[in-house]
Amino acid sequence: MNLDEIQGRNLIKDGRFSSNWKTHWTHFNGKGIARVNADPDYGFYLIMNGEAAVTQTFYTAPLTTAQLTNVEYRLSFQYENYNDGLNSKVIIKTTTGLQDEIDLSGKIPDQPQADWNPLDPYKFGVVEADMDVEVQLHGSSLLGSSGLRITDIDVQLHLAPLRTRCVQVDDRVYVG
Repeated sequence: MNLDEIQGRNLIKDGRFSSNWKTHWTHFNGKGIARVNADPDYGFYLIMNGEAAVTQTFYTAPLTTAQLTNVEYRLSFQYENYNDGLNSKVIIKTTTGLQDEIDLSGKIPDQPQADWNPLDPYKFGVVEADMDVEVQLHGSSLLGSSGLRITDIDVQLHLAPLRTRCVQVDDRVYVG
């Protein structure tokens, strides 16, 4: 049996921040600056400073409580908290008020000399009453060229593996 996970569709739109990123992301707090820059080797990314914050909401899968058993969402991204400013974080909010915060301020990256540090997939769950999930990105309190640089934002829905009870081929039944 193959245990490899199948990559699904990213539930975040424009997680690599193209030139029309504002179509899918909203700068909601009116603070600081959120703008797209390009790295010659890596591509587009969003830089936020002065406590700028942007948000995007996606709809959850309409699953029952029983179907939600062993189901999780996973958030991953690449980031750099350039000059280690305070306030850099990602907040995940559900319809029912659950809130998770991923603090990126002062977090020592696994590869401190790397331009981009991957965040290991951050797992979070939802309940049947959750209709959507909001992902907020908060930039650092610093100004100028300093700030939270972030890209490749990806949210995947991971379902529990299916278990085969039986397989029927023509008139033969194979029980697993």
